[in-house]
Amino acid sequence: MKLYEFEGHKIFSKVGIESPFFVVISKVEELEQARRRLKFPIVCKVQVLSGKRGKSGGVKVAMNEKQLKDFVGEFLGKDFNGEEVRFIELCKKVDIEAENYISITYDTVLKSPFLLFCAAGGVDIEEVKKTDPQAIIRYDFDVFAGPVKKELEKLGIPSDFAMRLWDAFSKYDCRLVEVNPFALCRAQGKPPKYVAVDSKIILDDAGVSRHRDLNVLPKGEVGAVPTVRELQAREIDAEDYRGTAGSKFIEFDGDIAVLASGGGASLLVMDSMFAAGGKPANYTEYSGNPPREKVEKLTKIALSREGLRGCLVAGAVANFTDIFETLSGFVDGLVQVKPKPAYPIVIRRGGPRLKEAYEMLSLLSKKEGFDIHLYGPETPISVAAKKMVELSEKFKKSQVKSAKL
Repeated sequence: MKLYEFEGHKIFSKVGIESPFFVVISKVEELEQARRRLKFPIVCKVQVLSGKRGKSGGVKVAMNEKQLKDFVGEFLGKDFNGEEVRFIELCKKVDIEAENYISITYDTVLKSPFLLFCAAGGVDIEEVKKTDPQAIIRYDFDVFAGPVKKELEKLGIPSDFAMRLWDAFSKYDCRLVEVNPFALCRAQGKPPKYVAVDSKIILDDAGVSRHRDLNVLPKGEVGAVPTVRELQAREIDAEDYRGTAGSKFIEFDGDIAVLASGGGASLLVMDSMFAAGGKPANYTEYSGNPPREKVEKLTKIALSREGLRGCLVAGAVANFTDIFETLSGFVDGLVQVKPKPAYPIVIRRGGPRLKEAYEMLSLLSKKEGFDIHLYGPETPISVAAKKMVELSEKFKKSQVKSAKL
């Protein structure tokens, strides 16, 4: 989960990293109250999850009331590089003597965290790497010993700041913590000190539930405000650790609900659907042998979408997932939603207790009048997806025909 800049500053404050004083507004009406807490010049920053704000005009220094109001009016609630600007951060302008770059992230090859430091901060680190790669210092952490102060100092890295950054990275299950610039600032009559002028933090999604004290805003796709169903789906796993069902739920503009199983298989399901000309209403997956009640909740959320013209339940051959248990959860949700008219449902699964599950589904289809089509592991996922699209198109044509009559 990528955080807004102001959310990153709040995490930094928990580990003793200082940031310029700031106020965040989400409405034009909040500007007057925020203005009372700040003096000009004021640094105005749009809060978006993408980068390159400065180059796109999203960061400006307001010298007076007019410039401040113009900035807020220009950006708040408007589109900025494909994202809606929901928040603007207004912060105190600091007196910067020197700008540096620092970040901590993971080396996925070595499977170990490392720190990057560069004395040329405030600019794209990628450009510095191209023109002067020797200017970038890399320090690999010993995850058991943590950062060693003397080693950092030998490399010319401000050790106290780096160790506090490490505290944020390790304590809050971060995938990335970055400060660009972290600046040496001087206040009148006081010794210079390092300040995090900016913040960029990405949390590990799997660890977010362990840190509810952070109180970060829910995020959908980058720049998207999560839908009600996306938020509802995430609560399924937050309340029950057994298996996964709902942690990954993204809504699309299509009309075929999808309940996929397994990481790689779920992506294959989506690729197959698109290749066949279908339009998924959502992406989600359930795996790790989730209990019946979790799949029931996920099914109800996925099928609550209006205007559906089909439902595809598909996944690879499971080894440890009880197919009867999970499909019983699907049935429980389906019976409660009971879509009318009954659009086609294609199910392609394989694994333990598949025969029992399919016998149950066959009986249900006859009893309740559902249009369920069952395929076993001998049928490729791509074929099942193609069949789903064909049945959905046939269903839509029948609906148009019925409407004319």
